[in-house]
Amino acid sequence: MNIAYILHSTTPTAGATKSFIVMLQGLMKMGVKPVVVVPDREGIYEGLKKMGIPVLAKTYRMYTYPRGNTLSRKFLFLPRLLARLVTNRIATKATTDFLQKYPIDIVHTNVGPVNIGFRAARKLGKPHIFHLREYGKLDFGYYYFPNVSHFYRQLDNAPHSYSICITRGIQRFHHQDGKTSSRVIYNDICSQIQEMPVQNEGHNDYFLYAGRLEPAKGIDTLLEAYLLYSLHTPQSLPLFIAGRATNNVFMGRLHHFVAKHNLQQLVSFLGERNDMTDLMRNARAIIIPSLHEAFGRCLPEAMLQGCLTIGRNTDGTKEQYDNGLELTGEEIGLRYDTNEELARLLREVTLNPTSHYQPYKDRAFYTVNKLYTQEKNIQQIYSFYKDILKGT
Repeated sequence: MNIAYILHSTTPTAGATKSFIVMLQGLMKMGVKPVVVVPDREGIYEGLKKMGIPVLAKTYRMYTYPRGNTLSRKFLFLPRLLARLVTNRIATKATTDFLQKYPIDIVHTNVGPVNIGFRAARKLGKPHIFHLREYGKLDFGYYYFPNVSHFYRQLDNAPHSYSICITRGIQRFHHQDGKTSSRVIYNDICSQIQEMPVQNEGHNDYFLYAGRLEPAKGIDTLLEAYLLYSLHTPQSLPLFIAGRATNNVFMGRLHHFVAKHNLQQLVSFLGERNDMTDLMRNARAIIIPSLHEAFGRCLPEAMLQGCLTIGRNTDGTKEQYDNGLELTGEEIGLRYDTNEELARLLREVTLNPTSHYQPYKDRAFYTVNKLYTQEKNIQQIYSFYKDILKGT
């Protein structure tokens, strides 16, 4: 089975990239022969080459409108849009020519908002899969070009067009539920069955946020809730914020809020870290404040490290909690809907002994090992490939 994969990024720490690498390694063990197309020679590019995989690096962009949230971006909006369209047209031809060299069975694009793989698949007469990992405008602020209806026509009306959705919520949002051409396949988080790591006693004296620092992740609302918590909790635990900033204006607002409310001694911006596992393992709890999280690898990754999770009861975070509740009969984490509820939970977690939440951690660990394993993810994707090829 020969599969062409189209990536939107080579960033090794990105959730979509991490999921892709694990998926790729597992599928190769099952006999899949991959060919990969990437937008640059950064990140995982050299690693793919060292694995003996044919790789094409060709500049392309998402088929979305450029952002116009600053004066300079508004001024350059039209030139940037035209440049994006030309770049993608050139990349589509280069991708088509590259894939013609190999006996490709399926073209699998690793995210939704990249369509050079779809266009190349149409030219080659091959099935295409969109791996839908995002809501689009809700979580990343993406607006499809020329409109979202065009994107759905590619999903629904084109022959041999398929989708993999990382949650049921994503599938419903993109109107793919109930369609035989679409499957819900959860992200792979761990290899099957392992023991829960033991926290280092005396080190779980902080709350943790881990992820990109941008508005959709809800970090500003987390800080608002943390302020309420600190005002009513004399021995407040500090808040560590770990992750890459993607919006300098937004980061300025966060720092201004911290300074305005004299939280500098309690709130620490750690930047992007390579010791995230240890940070999760030793935190009192990790907080997932995302407004619209598609799946959120951070949540099950923390559960796998024996970390208590506190998450906004919406979208992918809610679905993961609901899955755990259905599987175990009890909650696997602490949910909240408002800043006031989050502040109350932070206070309770601070005042209660850590042993009080051990049953939550145990159920969460069991849920991840049951639902989000690499083996299950890889087997489901491989089975989908076989079903697609049977119908072509």
